[in-house]
Amino acid sequence: MRDAQPDRQRVMCVAGIIDMVTSFGWDRNRPTEWSLADLLAVLARHEVERAYTHSWRAVQYAGPEGNDETLCACEEHEVLRPVAVLDPRRYFDCREEARRRVRQGFRVFRFFPDVQGWSVEALPFRKICATLGELGAAAIVPAGASGQPTRIAERTADLGLKVLLIGGGYSIIGEILALLEDFPHVYTDGHVMDSPFAIEAIIEFGGEHRPIFGSNSPDRAFEAPLLVAQHAEISDAQRAKYLRGNALAFLGEEA
Repeated sequence: MRDAQPDRQRVMCVAGIIDMVTSFGWDRNRPTEWSLADLLAVLARHEVERAYTHSWRAVQYAGPEGNDETLCACEEHEVLRPVAVLDPRRYFDCREEARRRVRQGFRVFRFFPDVQGWSVEALPFRKICATLGELGAAAIVPAGASGQPTRIAERTADLGLKVLLIGGGYSIIGEILALLEDFPHVYTDGHVMDSPFAIEAIIEFGGEHRPIFGSNSPDRAFEAPLLVAQHAEISDAQRAKYLRGNALAFLGEEA
């Protein structure tokens, strides 16, 4: 797998990157703000075909209002697709919020247990995910610390819900790969390990359809996962799947 010498310009030959992980707005936990203009500039610079995004307002203090803000931004900018944030602490209206957003065209939902201070083992998370499965939606959840990826995979395994784990690090490399072997509904962002041969390992343990491109722009540098794709010792077809085709499959569209 590591014998080939990849052409460092191959990645530029892929027509239309689909970025599954972006955001905009003010994160009140950090002294920074990422404007919608900042995000759009990054996407334009890299000729991104479409980017799935959410407003940080939906994460921090006003879920439904923040989801409204996300929808407005996406209606104004063709490159953007809306991602709704669901907070299980609002269980009293969370499932109806999911249904309403699906009626508005949302297909992807994000959770923030670490930021919002709740556990993926809590029953509301599973019941909300069951609703998403019934609606034919998909979920994005942070991998978190050791053990959390396994709990997420186990809690969602029988719900008919595809789950994209994002933001993992060195300490959970083995756990992510083991999950890819045993839980076919789990996917991961391609730079989950942020290390050499990350894409190759994901493909080896989970199959070529499991790594999905997510830049986490503009919070993180868009170039980081792009460089992973550029240097990965994989075929051109696998590279194209990572940058575009796997996202389409995750969303239930034809690649």
